[in-house]
Amino acid sequence: AEGRLYGIGCAAVVESSMSNMGYITTVLNAEERARVGPKNGALTIVTVTLDPLGSVSVVIDSLPQGQGHQTAIAQVIAEVLGILPEEVAIESGFDSGVAGWSIAAGNYSSRFAPAVAGTAYLAASRLRDRLSRLACQHLNVATEKLEFADGKIFSSDNPANSVPFRRIAGSSHWSPGTLPEGLEPVVRETATWTPPQLEAPDASDRINGATAYGFIFDFCGVEVDRVTHHIRIDHYVTMHDAGRMINPALLDGQIRGAFAHGIGAALFERFRYDDDGQFLSGTFADYLVPTACEVPDPIILHTESPSPFTPLGTKGAGEGQSMSTPVCIANAVADALGVDDIELPLTPDRVAALMSDDEPSFRSAGAK
Repeated sequence: AEGRLYGIGCAAVVESSMSNMGYITTVLNAEERARVGPKNGALTIVTVTLDPLGSVSVVIDSLPQGQGHQTAIAQVIAEVLGILPEEVAIESGFDSGVAGWSIAAGNYSSRFAPAVAGTAYLAASRLRDRLSRLACQHLNVATEKLEFADGKIFSSDNPANSVPFRRIAGSSHWSPGTLPEGLEPVVRETATWTPPQLEAPDASDRINGATAYGFIFDFCGVEVDRVTHHIRIDHYVTMHDAGRMINPALLDGQIRGAFAHGIGAALFERFRYDDDGQFLSGTFADYLVPTACEVPDPIILHTESPSPFTPLGTKGAGEGQSMSTPVCIANAVADALGVDDIELPLTPDRVAALMSDDEPSFRSAGAK
């Protein structure tokens, strides 16, 4: 009614996470793969250590780059051991000569939540089981009756019968000679994990390329300016299934960051060359990236369907939104202009070409 060029778009994305290392051998034929041997899976290694004062430190085989991994790992470990997250120290550096390492180690393919956090949970759980066998001797309580919470280990039947976590955690350092016969000192636990579902490629090159599969559905409305040919994102809603959420605030941060990247791909970022092959967008004055002013606040929704294939039921997240956003915006612009052939990024000059009088599909599109 207002003569606006308004379009509605949607996009549905399957977001895979924790890659199968076997995919690298799909470049070989079946005979070559048989000769070099099978490659599959994706090993993760996490070590949890107790110091003489009962403090907890963790070494992971992934190097965070600002995603909040330390916060999430501390949260997982603390929940298992019944202590505060700030009482868990995460080694921020990674030295493959010291820490546990495998060819699958690293920070890629959204492996942190399904693999690293899950393996940290396994290591902490095993450490808790071993500490329980020490604590039951102090409390005269069966291990299955022990609870870990509020920095204490106590009887579920009589919470007053308790001992500080730090005392039991440091006991193997201070008094290993008093340990009951058959119990080893508890100072460290290393867990390794690889999903058994990740098999090597078959003879037909078919392979399950990932451990977990999350889902994204985006819905947006955009307005195209008839004069400047700029695109304004009016509303944007995205729903994610990342399995069990460890920390919703961190997950939302990953989604917002990927959303900004997606807007860049959809509307701004473009490699340009002249007819002689001269690169024209080699600076940030020419290669445009969105700033906070160009990134609207999306509505983020969640649904949880825990993965049956990861220790915590988690799935990866963070990359998928950068894939769904360009598609959703492109579909909305196509709807606004009544065109089928859309090329990203939708810079003003490209939008102007789509809106030219020579474009019959646009001439037939009614204003919305």
